[in-house]
Amino acid sequence: MALKLTAFAALAESCSAFAPAVSSALRSYSASESGQQSKEAGGSRDEPKSKLSPVGWTAGAAALTVLAARAGRRAAAVRVARNTYRETYGPGICAPLFEKWDPLQLGTTDAKMERYTNVEIKHGRVSMIACLGYLLPEFFRFPGCENFQNGLGALSTIPPEGWAQLVAFIGAHEILVKPREGGMGPYDFGLGTELLVKASAAEVERRQTVERNNGRLAMAAIIGLMWQDGTFGVTPGAMLKSDGFWGPPVEWLVRDIGMCQGMCATKRSSRGPSLAARKAVVFEDPTPALPDERDVRMSPACPYLKYPEQLDGWVGGEKGFDPLKVTDAVPVYIVREAELKHGRVCMLATVGWIATELGARFPGEVFQKATTISAHNDAVAAGYMQPFAGFIAALELYSGFLVFAYFDNQLDRDAGDFWAGKNFLPKDEAKANDMKLKELENGRLAMVAFSGLVTQAVATGKPFPYF
Repeated sequence: MALKLTAFAALAESCSAFAPAVSSALRSYSASESGQQSKEAGGSRDEPKSKLSPVGWTAGAAALTVLAARAGRRAAAVRVARNTYRETYGPGICAPLFEKWDPLQLGTTDAKMERYTNVEIKHGRVSMIACLGYLLPEFFRFPGCENFQNGLGALSTIPPEGWAQLVAFIGAHEILVKPREGGMGPYDFGLGTELLVKASAAEVERRQTVERNNGRLAMAAIIGLMWQDGTFGVTPGAMLKSDGFWGPPVEWLVRDIGMCQGMCATKRSSRGPSLAARKAVVFEDPTPALPDERDVRMSPACPYLKYPEQLDGWVGGEKGFDPLKVTDAVPVYIVREAELKHGRVCMLATVGWIATELGARFPGEVFQKATTISAHNDAVAAGYMQPFAGFIAALELYSGFLVFAYFDNQLDRDAGDFWAGKNFLPKDEAKANDMKLKELENGRLAMVAFSGLVTQAVATGKPFPYF
C-alpha cells in the first residue's frame, strides 16, 4: 500500500526537496523485502538489513504527507472546475476536458455556444445513422436498390429521381418537424423521451452525454469510412472481406501475429517462425506485481476475463470458458447436465436431419411424404407427436429426479451420467477424461451445426448440402 501511495503522489506533483528521502525509503523497502524473502527461502541469517535511519523514515513520511495533500487539493480543484463548467454548458462534459477548449474562438458568446451545441448534436445523430447506412448495405438492400453501389459509389449510381426523394425528405424534416414544446432544447423532438420519464436528473445527463460522445465518435468514423472508400476505391465492408481488418497497407504487419490469425488478418505468412514457435517464446512481464499484490488468474480462452474458479476439477474446465459468467449464478453441475443433454440431442438431430435429407425414411406413408421442414407438422397431424412428447417428458422427469437426488446427497452421480455406454470408457482416468472432453466438444459443435442446418434448409429451400 505504501508503494502505491508513493507512486500516486510522485506522479501527481513533483517535490524535489523530499525526492532523496522518498527514493531512499523505496530502496530500503525493496532491500528489506528481498532480505525477508531470502530468509523464507532458507537463505543465510546474515543478509544485509535495511540501513534507513529514523531520520530517513521521518523524511519519507513527511514527503508522502505533503505530496498526498497537494494531490488532494489539486483533485478538489479539478472537481470544482468540472462541476462549474458542467453547470454552465450542460451535458457532454467529460475527461480530459473539464474547461472550455475553443482555440478558434468560435463560441465567444452563450448564444453561439448554444447554436454550436445544437449543431453538434444534429451532426452526431446524422453521422451515427450514416455509419450504419455505410455498413448495412453489405448485408441488406431494400427492394429495388439491388443495383445501387454502396458508399461513395452511390453518388454515381443513384438516379436523379432518387436524389430528389432524399432531398425532399430531408427538407420536409427540416421545415415540418419542430422541437417538442417544453422539451430539453431545440434538439428534443420527443422521440424516445418516454424512456426518461422515471429517470433521475443525473441519469438523464449521463444518457445525454453518452449520445453526444457516440455522435462525436460517429463523426470521426464516417469521415474515416469515406476516406478509406475514396483511397482504395472499395467500401470498408468489402475490404474487410477481401483484405482483412487492417487493409492491404498494414496486412503484412499483422498477419504474423498469433492472436490475429483468422480474425483481423486474412492469411498466414510463410516466412519467419511458426505459430507454435512464436507461442513458445516467453516474454518478461513489463509490469510485475508489487510485493503485496496477489497474482490474478486469467482465463486461457478469454484472456481479458478472470478465470472462473468454480470450473476447476471439471472436464474442459482448464480452458476457463464462461464469458457470460453463467456458473457464477448457477451450479456447474446443472450447467454441465444441460450442456451434455443439449449436445447429445443435437448430435442425434444432426445425423437424423442429414439422413432424412439424403432419403432415409421409416416405413409408412406419412413418413415417405414428409420433409425435414414439414416433419413436425406432419407428425402432429398423424397423431405421432403426442406419444413422442410423452416419452420425452418421462425422460425429463427421470433426469430431474437424478439431479435432485444428487443435491440431496442421496446419489453419487456425475453430471449427464445415465449409466449407458460407460463400459466403453478407458480404465485410465486421464484417457477417460479425454473421451468425455471429446463428447463435450462434439456436442458443442453439433449445437451450432444443427442451428446452421435448419437455417440453411429454410433459407435455400434445397436439401442437403443446400446448393
